[in-house]
Amino acid sequence: MRLPALLTALVAAATCVVVGVAGGTPAAQAKDCVRPHGPLVAYGHSYLLSPQLGGAKASYLTLVATTLGVKPVIRAVNGGTTLNVDNLVHNGPTRWTPGSADLVVIDSGINDIGKKLPTAEWTGALRRVLTTFAVKPVPVILLVRPLQVSAPGHPGRDPKVIAAYAATQRKVASDFAAVRIVDASGGWNPRLDLSPLDGLHPTAAGELRLAKAVQNVAQRAFCSS
Repeated sequence: MRLPALLTALVAAATCVVVGVAGGTPAAQAKDCVRPHGPLVAYGHSYLLSPQLGGAKASYLTLVATTLGVKPVIRAVNGGTTLNVDNLVHNGPTRWTPGSADLVVIDSGINDIGKKLPTAEWTGALRRVLTTFAVKPVPVILLVRPLQVSAPGHPGRDPKVIAAYAATQRKVASDFAAVRIVDASGGWNPRLDLSPLDGLHPTAAGELRLAKAVQNVAQRAFCSS
């Protein structure tokens, strides 16, 4: 699927977040939507930084930012874990500045799994990151649930491993009111949504599926009925 088609699909699915619902009946205009202030800031790994690894032309984060009409700011490390996100959030030019954006995405889970980080390490890092974002003004935080991969030897091939990680991730997130889990697992197919070359990085179809999931959660956060 070419990039214009991807953007068309996202725009059709998420118009209310960008400009509100135009036209139609009063019932169709029931949702009052606002545009996020500032850029869409994302912390994570290669899914954000290097979409070409899976054969895609744009990352799901870039697709969502384009649909929202905001600038994407990607702060990521290829192969990065939540420990890397912790470092990016707290140090150097990538560190988080309260009030700089209304919407933040965090995507690091699959590499925590792949590198078999002890639970206490990645959950501790995640809690530190979310605590930093919890300083007022608090942004909407979209935490991406890890998805099953097909890469040989990767622990994330096992759906039970993914589910166990996701449950622990959700438990940590439950302590932070601003966090919303992005779950794109419904309909996710590693054979179609991930590169056949490595079984790990999203294809254009995978990027689109992730973008739709992020967009849907953002819509619920920025549109009130």
